[in-house]
Formats: sequence, structure tokens, C-alpha cells
Amino acid sequence: MPIMNTFKNILAIFALTFLLSACGEDSATSSANKIFKIDGVFGLKLGVRGPGLPDGYLTNNKAFDFTPSAAHKNFNSYTFSVTPNSHLIYGIKMTSSKELATASCKEQRNEMIKETLAALGESSTLKVSENGNEWKIREDNQRSIIIDCELTLLPTTRQLVMTYSDTALSKASFVEWSKHQDDITKPQ
Repeated sequence: MPIMNTFKNILAIFALTFLLSACGEDSATSSANKIFKIDGVFGLKLGVRGPGLPDGYLTNNKAFDFTPSAAHKNFNSYTFSVTPNSHLIYGIKMTSSKELATASCKEQRNEMIKETLAALGESSTLKVSENGNEWKIREDNQRSIIIDCELTLLPTTRQLVMTYSDTALSKASFVEWSKHQDDITKPQ
């Protein structure tokens, strides 16, 4: 079992590396002036500086908790992720409790999909796909919303997870961390 987990982790790293290398070097800023329909949620906006963060590099790469101005009945945890130096928000994640019955999670997922589609409206730049429990909507192949009923430790329960993300800013985060790691490991 540990070998399988190690293999999955290595596969995930390769997939992420491939995804990030597929983006051009300019892609992190190529859409800086574009107005996206997928722009943020619960008072946070993708591509803006995260609230309350210090100047300079963050000491570790972790998501920050936040309290939305108006919480949603389906979620009890709210976090956002930022690029480590410029502190631009590239991901916003909301989760429910981990003890949802599978049927209840699917009902809440369908409710969130309807709410999301109603909020975004119609657009030819939005592409919707579904794979099992995961529902995804992408805009201009850069921003996405994923709503999923993820597996939990028990086979009868799921956790509702909703994630907003920006691919170019996620790549910028990877580049900033990489540069920072190079800077701190260079001989003085």
C-alpha cells in the first residue's frame, strides 16, 4: 500500500509539472486585463492580493482560513491560497462537514451547480464537464469552478467541496516558490 501511495504522489507531481509546463511563460500575466465571469466567491476575488498578509515571502505554502461576509448553509470551512511573494489569490476553497451521507452530498452538489450556473449566466466562454461526482466549469481555459462530492474515510459518507481557481496564477505561485527555493539555497 505505501508503494502505491508513493506511486500516486509521483504521478500527481508529474501531472502537475506537465500542466504547469504546458502554460507559456507569459500566461501568468497574459489575461491580467481580462474580465472573467469566474472572478471569485464569498467576498474574495481571484487575482487580487489576499487580505491581511505580510510583505515578502510567506514562510510556508498553506491555505489561509477566512470568514465570508455571508456564509453558505452547505459549507463550514473557507480557505484561500495565494502566490507566495505577490500574495495574489489563485484559489478559493469551501468544504462541508466530512460526515455527509452520499445522497445528501449529491443533493447539495446539484443545488450548488444550479446556484453557480444562475450566478454566472450564459456565456460561450464557459465549458461545462462532468466526471462521476465531479462537476467542472472552465472559462477561457484559465479559470475554473469544481464542485465535487469527495470520498471520506467511510464508504457511506462524502464531503462537498467547491473550488475556484486560476491556472495562470497557480503557475505564478509555482514559479515564485521555485525562485524563492533557488534564492535560499544559493551559496552566499
